[in-house]
Amino acid sequence: MNMKKLIYFKRQPLRSMNLIGLSVFFSLFYWMMESVRDVLVFNRGRLLERLFTPDPMSLWMRLLIVMILVLFGVYAQSLKNKLEDADRKRTRTVRRMGMIYRGLGFALLYWFLEALRDVFIFNKGSLLERLTHPDPVSVWMRMLAICIMLLFSIYAQNLFEEREKAKQALQNAHDELEDLIRQRTAELSRSYELLKKENEERRRVEDELLKVNRALKTLSQCNEVMVRAVEESALLNNICKTIVGIGGYQLAWVGLAETNGKLHVRPVSHANQADYGVDLGLLTDSMDESKPNPIDDVVRTGQPIIIKYKYSQAEAAPWMKYIAERGISASLFLPLKTGEKPIGALNIYSTESDAFDTNEMELLQELADDLAFGITALRTHLERNRAEADKERIQAQLLHAQKLEAVGILAGGVAHDFNNLLTAIQVSADLAMLDVDEATPVYRTLQEIHQVSSHAGDLTRQLLLFSRKHPMEYVPMNLNRTVENLKKMLNRLIGEDIEIQTRLDAEIWNVMADQGTMEQVVMNLILNARDAMPDGGRLTIQTCNAELNPATVQKIPESRPGRFVKLTLQDTGVGMTPETLSRIFEPFFSTKGPGKGTGLGLSVVYGIVKQHEGWIIVTSVPGKGSNFDVYMPAVSVSASESAVSMAKETEVQNNLQGNGERILLVEDERSVQEFTVKALIRSGYAVTSASSSEEAMQWFEKEGGKFDLVFSDVVLPDQSGIELVEKVQTKKPKIKVLLCSGYTDQKSQWPIIRKKGFRYLQKPYSLNDLLKTLKEVLKKE
Repeated sequence: MNMKKLIYFKRQPLRSMNLIGLSVFFSLFYWMMESVRDVLVFNRGRLLERLFTPDPMSLWMRLLIVMILVLFGVYAQSLKNKLEDADRKRTRTVRRMGMIYRGLGFALLYWFLEALRDVFIFNKGSLLERLTHPDPVSVWMRMLAICIMLLFSIYAQNLFEEREKAKQALQNAHDELEDLIRQRTAELSRSYELLKKENEERRRVEDELLKVNRALKTLSQCNEVMVRAVEESALLNNICKTIVGIGGYQLAWVGLAETNGKLHVRPVSHANQADYGVDLGLLTDSMDESKPNPIDDVVRTGQPIIIKYKYSQAEAAPWMKYIAERGISASLFLPLKTGEKPIGALNIYSTESDAFDTNEMELLQELADDLAFGITALRTHLERNRAEADKERIQAQLLHAQKLEAVGILAGGVAHDFNNLLTAIQVSADLAMLDVDEATPVYRTLQEIHQVSSHAGDLTRQLLLFSRKHPMEYVPMNLNRTVENLKKMLNRLIGEDIEIQTRLDAEIWNVMADQGTMEQVVMNLILNARDAMPDGGRLTIQTCNAELNPATVQKIPESRPGRFVKLTLQDTGVGMTPETLSRIFEPFFSTKGPGKGTGLGLSVVYGIVKQHEGWIIVTSVPGKGSNFDVYMPAVSVSASESAVSMAKETEVQNNLQGNGERILLVEDERSVQEFTVKALIRSGYAVTSASSSEEAMQWFEKEGGKFDLVFSDVVLPDQSGIELVEKVQTKKPKIKVLLCSGYTDQKSQWPIIRKKGFRYLQKPYSLNDLLKTLKEVLKKE
């Protein structure tokens, strides 16, 4: 229904039409028609007379019909008013054809009244006859009245239907208008919501852009700081200042992880706004185990954490209340990671409740990653510089060690030749002593020659201590003798400005140790004391017995119960600081300048003592000297049981004579070979000598392997003595073996000799040592 139809129906006369007046009009029309009928049908006077002065019965019938019409009009008007009220109240409409039925009802009533009038007024038959068979004029008049009533009803019904159509059209238009209004209202509401969301989104985007720009600017400035950084603490301080100054955050601080039985974050740098103070210790310490500090979780898990603070959190941890009371609304804790391992945390605090959204957090996490990389790079650079310095120091020490190695190699070669000469001298002197009476002066002279050559061998061994090339052989020994033997050369070694005092216990117990390495221990400790007294001083060497019980052990570090020999060296030198004291046994650690030490002396001492199942205790006070206490396990074997006096050598030699055993002697040094052959033949052995491994095998093949023992030098011109022995044993597995050497370094092949179980004799040796060793080897099953 469009608006034109709506206007048309509003102009219909239904609302202004009065149905009562219409019924009066039809009543007047009926009055006039009755008068016409009386004049024309019943010849009852003139028309005007019948119009204005009808007879009483005709008047009563007319008034009855008029009243019926008026009543019908009143009823129709009342129905019309109800329809109008229905428009206002939206009640149910009048049923279709209702007015026509009502008009037809009034028409039938009129038909019945006309029949009554004809019967009772005009005496025209019975009532039934007048109802069913009236005369034509009555039929026409009745039909006329009925038609008028039906026309009135139809007209009224049409008016009602038009009203219903108009009302329905109006209702439809109203509904359409309401739908249109609802649609427009919904569209406006949607538009408003969209506009509102757009404004909110615009504000959110602007806020995010502001935060992102702030974070980007902070990241850019921090990267510039990291590029210029040369020191870790300065880097961390400048980063915190940049975050607060450029980013506008309230507080920023960096903590590094420490593990001392329990994970802890130690603050190392921070920065905050001028009006803000904070106790970083409270922020890192979790005072309530049930409410742990998130910073520890960040370092433990390697994941960032955001916390929004609420001032009403009565159950919050102390650090959280402390932060909230200072106006902080949000905190961001970011891990500092090197690879997958967190090394600390970057912590940022803001007074903005909406701070640290996703984009801002990602940029700040990138800042934290860059900072962790910067820390790692600085540490790597520092370690590289330290490594370079250590490399240079180690190279210098290596060069010095190589020089010592070269000296050791030279000393080893000199010792070999010198020991061969000493061997020839000692054997020759022993042979001469066998031909001379002990009461003659010549015999005493030969004894002096023997003793001097023996001491020369000791001197060679002492010189070789510096090359650290001496085979280990554990024997019962007396530390007092070791100190006394070394004391003879100490004055020349350490200088005249250092006074040496010895306090040696006469009843000292023996220790099971290697003579050469123990001399090296004492010598290194003496040299260390000499270097600690550049302006001179006093060195005290003391030995004593120490029997430790469980109560005493608790007072001495690294000790254990038992019987020990304590060797003490005390100097009056410069002393050592606690830091130096904690590192003195580290390899290559030295307080001396370049070229003045390898840093291996005390580490070698420590290793030797530990190898002998002992320990060292060092005490020192700066400016008051140092004290070295060396504890060595004691043994019950006495020194008298491990040596044979010179006075009885001749008697012993008489008991070591051979019984014709055949010996294959392999020695490349001519003088040693000659004197050894003479000595062995003189002692009752049958000797075949050779100067090389090839010559020895030729003699072995020529004699059919009929030898009881192979006595060979380890170092031969063409092949080692060990290889020669192994070749001989393939042909005669049970042949006895005795090896010797003038070398004390790797050329002596001491580890291989010990591994294979061959008997070994170190040059220079005396005739007594040789005969005794041969007798022991030949008797061995």
